[in-house]
Amino acid sequence: MEKLLYRGNKYTQHKEIVYKKSVQLKYRRSIYNQKRQLISKVQNNLIYRGSKYLSKGSTNNTNKPYSSEANKKVFSLARDIINAQFNLANDELTRKLWNEVAALKIDPQRIINLMYRCCSNEDNQSMLEADLDYFSKE
Repeated sequence: MEKLLYRGNKYTQHKEIVYKKSVQLKYRRSIYNQKRQLISKVQNNLIYRGSKYLSKGSTNNTNKPYSSEANKKVFSLARDIINAQFNLANDELTRKLWNEVAALKIDPQRIINLMYRCCSNEDNQSMLEADLDYFSKE
């Protein structure tokens, strides 16, 4: 039996030492890269501790509704509609903004979702979370 020393105290090991044969691992670059590409195509929506995020690959694709430029325009329109409809109570401006939404072929339900389901319309992260929630239910 082997004597062990841990934090100044001596212990006796009751188990026998088992020696295992070592195994040499092989690195196959092509297989690793194939698996990595396959995973990057699959992961678009990432969730960490209840918050939704986008993978780097999903933000580069411009035909997706997640592109940052498209988001900026949609968020800006939603804020303008909220201001025109609720703060200013201006029917004509509200109608013009909704016509712009239609001209840009933005789903009106997406704007409505941002208007009513967002915690803070001034916070881009909050609007992004509401937008991602809308697309996850779609």
